[in-house]
Amino acid sequence: MKDSSLARELRQRVERFQRLLRESDVEGAILVQNMDLYYLIGTDQNGLLWMPAEGEPLFMVRKSYERALQDGLIDHITPLTRLSQVPDQVRNHSGGKAARIGLEMDVLPAKLYLSYKKLFPQAEFLDISGLIRSVRMVKSQREISLIRRAAEIADDLFKKVPEFLKESKTEIELAAKAEAFYRSRGHPGISLMRAFNMRNSYGHILAGAGATMPSASPGPTGGTGAGPFFSHGAGKGKIKPHEPVLFDYTSNVEGYLSDQTRIFCLGDLPEKFYKAHSVMVEVQTALSREGKPGAKAQDLYAMAVDIVNKAGLSKGFMGHPQPVPFVGHGLGLELDEWPLISKNSEHILKKGMTIALEPKIVFPGEGVVGLENTFVVGNNKMEKLCRFPDDIVTIR
Repeated sequence: MKDSSLARELRQRVERFQRLLRESDVEGAILVQNMDLYYLIGTDQNGLLWMPAEGEPLFMVRKSYERALQDGLIDHITPLTRLSQVPDQVRNHSGGKAARIGLEMDVLPAKLYLSYKKLFPQAEFLDISGLIRSVRMVKSQREISLIRRAAEIADDLFKKVPEFLKESKTEIELAAKAEAFYRSRGHPGISLMRAFNMRNSYGHILAGAGATMPSASPGPTGGTGAGPFFSHGAGKGKIKPHEPVLFDYTSNVEGYLSDQTRIFCLGDLPEKFYKAHSVMVEVQTALSREGKPGAKAQDLYAMAVDIVNKAGLSKGFMGHPQPVPFVGHGLGLELDEWPLISKNSEHILKKGMTIALEPKIVFPGEGVVGLENTFVVGNNKMEKLCRFPDDIVTIR
């Protein structure tokens, strides 16, 4: 690999991934997912990355070869004009045929998988998506510093929200102001997700009853969205006094995300919203205190449910009418990384994991309260990276 501090870090990522390939008895992997490529070799150009279990990786580039040479931080980059060239290039690079090949089967299109089967008729294909996701799950100090910078930019935006809110009549108007601010700070305009068919731009800005509209969104809130073609997030709903406005937006620095939610309102809210919100803050405090290395994700989820049940707020917790079975999720280059703080999660927390805790409660037909902050797992607890106050912001 090329010699720079980032190239050396990428080399370490490659070595960790290769070690997992060897432990799984996989001779090599073909990777195509953009963020896996960027994570391992520093470029998201359209191509196939051959990752042998031992030795140097090879990036075969469809487009743009020139840009891959500019951005990529590995030594072996070659143009690829036809998919049929792949077996020969792999054979020439690694010195033989691969019998057990790993693929990102969680994201790989079936058509491409069938093409690989024809190209390597004697090979056995295995799913290595869990291996690459587990490597990406623990962040380096460099990655954490980028997520920390993203959280700082988010704090800057949230300080501006009261001003934006006073000037906005609808969710869309408020979203436009927020997104212009983020774009001015380098946000690419999208927060990537790995899950199939899941699209996200910045997040959700939802007002009053509109925030309780169910949707296909994988999170606890949906909203009306722009229409049936994109049915979650900000819509044309009016922002009214004395209703909670949920502001759930992701910040982005060099591809790395922070995720933050706060509740704003024009004038006071009914008291039940403040009481429910305080319980959500209690959930976050408990989970961040107990979220230390060695903690089981499912135990943290059970702790959250216990706090909510004791407060008599189980209905609407994490969504309505179909609550999601998690209260937190990993994030980094994508919004839905591991670990998942969920009911059936087998993940065990490790130092360096970055996690968004998002306890929220939906009052059907009325509104949503709760919060979300990005944390990093430290030695004895989670460190909160978002600094904007957790309380409901009442604008008078």
